[in-house]
Amino acid sequence: MTKIHLEKNEEIIAIIKPSLGCYILEIIGAILFVLIPSYFAFWLFAQNVYGVAAFGFSLAIGILLVLKVIVGQTRNSTALTNQRLTHFKSSGFFDEEVLSVNLYEIQNVFYFKKGILAKIFNYGDLSLENSQRQELLRLLKISAPEKVFLAINKLKNDFWLKEKDLDAGEILELFMDNLSLLPTEDLREAKECIEDILINRAKTKK
Repeated sequence: MTKIHLEKNEEIIAIIKPSLGCYILEIIGAILFVLIPSYFAFWLFAQNVYGVAAFGFSLAIGILLVLKVIVGQTRNSTALTNQRLTHFKSSGFFDEEVLSVNLYEIQNVFYFKKGILAKIFNYGDLSLENSQRQELLRLLKISAPEKVFLAINKLKNDFWLKEKDLDAGEILELFMDNLSLLPTEDLREAKECIEDILINRAKTKK
């Protein structure tokens, strides 16, 4: 995971990763593709070039499956802080996507467990939505999604309780810093509201 840059008074609460349980088929496959040719190694080597090729091919598949698990565990994770979630996603050694979602953007939090493996190994998906019911982020096959669900809701509520204590200047600064994140429709509504206030103030001065 790429090092995350923390803002002032920001601290990491948890690092969320995919569950090893969701890689159970890859793990079993890697073990079989490595152990079986190793057990029959002497017999395979006795078959000349074809046996050696089969041995090497099987080991290569086993190694690729191991690498898939390693990449999934080390290159796909989410940092949960007291201000936001930063999600790092990678489909290979050289690809990486980074998406950050602020706590104040989150309106709804859901988690899902589907299938018997998800029940056995306690993993599932977690979805974050904004006030328009648009999905901001989906974390796939994470360990103990119910604990992450509770942690995000607690942080979200704590964040808004803290924001209620802001003075007018701090509220304005927070608003200005995040204007670019607002949908166009919300920006137009804010513009109309500000214009109405300015018009009313101008009338009052007259």
